[in-house]
Amino acid sequence: MATKPTAPTAPLVDLPSRRIIVFSFWAILLLGLPFWWYTTTIERLALPKGQVSGTSYERCQLPGVSTLAEGEPVSDPSEFSDLSVPVATEQTLIKVAKTLLDLGSTAADSRVAKFAPRYKLVFSLLNQDSSTGAALLEWEIQALLNRHLRPLLSSLAPLHTFEIETQIQYFAPLSINLGKDDDGIIIQEDDLRAFVNSADWNLPTSVTLDPVLHFMLFVPSLENRPMRISTSRSKPSSNAFITPQRGGVVIFNPPSPSSADEPSSPLSLAADSFAPSFQLFEQQLRKLLGVPPPPRSARYGRTGALEGWQVDAMVRTRLAEATKESVDTLHAIVKLVDDIPNMRVGKEVQRGVYSALRELDQARAILPTSPSRALSHAASALSLASKAYYDPTMLALLYFPDEHKYAIYTPLFGPVAVPMVVALMKEWKEWKERRRRKKAAEGAPRDGEKDKVE
Repeated sequence: MATKPTAPTAPLVDLPSRRIIVFSFWAILLLGLPFWWYTTTIERLALPKGQVSGTSYERCQLPGVSTLAEGEPVSDPSEFSDLSVPVATEQTLIKVAKTLLDLGSTAADSRVAKFAPRYKLVFSLLNQDSSTGAALLEWEIQALLNRHLRPLLSSLAPLHTFEIETQIQYFAPLSINLGKDDDGIIIQEDDLRAFVNSADWNLPTSVTLDPVLHFMLFVPSLENRPMRISTSRSKPSSNAFITPQRGGVVIFNPPSPSSADEPSSPLSLAADSFAPSFQLFEQQLRKLLGVPPPPRSARYGRTGALEGWQVDAMVRTRLAEATKESVDTLHAIVKLVDDIPNMRVGKEVQRGVYSALRELDQARAILPTSPSRALSHAASALSLASKAYYDPTMLALLYFPDEHKYAIYTPLFGPVAVPMVVALMKEWKEWKERRRRKKAAEGAPRDGEKDKVE
């Protein structure tokens, strides 16, 4: 007789072991969740919003500073009686009064470079094409700088420190079209914006965070001499121009080589030949740094060190500029942090904001007695505020909203979380089922009790 096949029996399940495994996974998850939350939470330290909101530009002003900064003329030179250089004579008072009338245009001049406590000055000798001959391959740059620029730079020591770098290039082609007339090669005034050929000229210098002002002595090639800038009829032609906030250019036309010289040989010129060009560099540097012009009666031909009232006027103007920019930067940091909840605010940013506020407070406290020291504190505040604003840690999660977090973490935790949730639900259901059976078994009468009842 054939035996009936039996159905396969389910494997025995070790319920305690399975529960231990399931709950172990959940225990690891729950214990690790706080560590994951701590390591992935964006650090947002508190900023002194109340102090920043209460800090205004007007709190750090001297008499006359706001008018100088806004370009409004000041007619009362007695406002400058507390300067470090006393205004002692009537002639000096007249100079101050006349100069202050011109400070409006100076402060509003778009050519003036942004204030910085330290500048880097780069002087470049650029030969358009030295292979054509009659090129300048050397210049007595140290003697020229000491003669024409050192007095000016030394008088600006209360405001700025300077680092000087020099270079010579043998090939600096132009990228603009040149014209020609009976007097030589001309450059149209509209083409000056493209005169500096940044693509082919090796102008970048060593890495620095300080503003760089380039002063370029451009020597045309032999066939393009003499070269000049053609301006409007109301203005005479020129051989120099300023690149706003970046530097200046002087076109230098060397004397023609004599017939006895070889056309391909380089020129050798004395330092006096470069004197007019470096006088132009000095004038350009004055304009780029916002040096107040002398009175109208003595505006031309003034070179060398600055007078005391010019330095004091610059201190006040730059003090207003540095203070206003520091306050604006601090307000921008607070607004940026409030507008972007995902932005990180670390200890560096917090420390920078607090330090900038302290520097502004020190600048305001010392303002009546020493404007130059107040400027030093304001410059430090500007540096600290700018460093905090451009801190790289603030930009790491700038464009990382919550939707991006869900898109990243869901594929990571989804495959792990689903089996764990299913296993937990299965254990829950089995536990409820066993509990129901146990209650049913406890409530059912036993066999002996059943017969007794019957």
